[in-house]
Amino acid sequence: MAKKRFRSSMSGFNKKDVNRYIESLMDEYEEKLIQKDNSINDLNDQIEEYKNNQASLEAKEAELMVETENVAKALLKANEMSEQIIKEAKEAAFNEVTDLEIRAEQEREKIIDLKKELAQLQKASIEMLESFSKSLEELTGRPQEEN
Repeated sequence: MAKKRFRSSMSGFNKKDVNRYIESLMDEYEEKLIQKDNSINDLNDQIEEYKNNQASLEAKEAELMVETENVAKALLKANEMSEQIIKEAKEAAFNEVTDLEIRAEQEREKIIDLKKELAQLQKASIEMLESFSKSLEELTGRPQEEN
C-alpha cells in the first residue's frame, strides 16, 4: 500500500484511481476474510471431528475396561472353580484309596482265614485217612500202603 502512487490531477489525486485502488483493497480484504472464515470453519469442523473421535475412543475405552473387568472376574472364578475341582478330586482319590486299602485288608484277612480253614481241612482229611487206614487194617488185618 505504501508503494502505490496515484496520478495527480488538478485538485489532487485522481479520484477514479483512488476509488479503484480502495475497491481493489476492499475486494482483497473481503477475499481474505472469506478465506479466513473458511479456514476457521474448516478448523472448527476438524475440532468437532476430533471431539467426536475422542468421545468414540472414550466410549470404546470404557467398553474395554468393562470387558477387561469381566475377563478378570471370569478368570478368578475359573481359577476358584479349578481349585475346588482339584480339591474335590484329591479328596475323592484319597477316599477311594482308603476304601481300596480297607477292602484289600479285608480280602487279605479272608485269604488268611481260608488258608487256616484249608489247613484245618487238610489236617482233618489226614486224620480221617489215618483213621480210615487204621480201621481198614483192623478189618483186614494187614497194613495199608501209604500213598
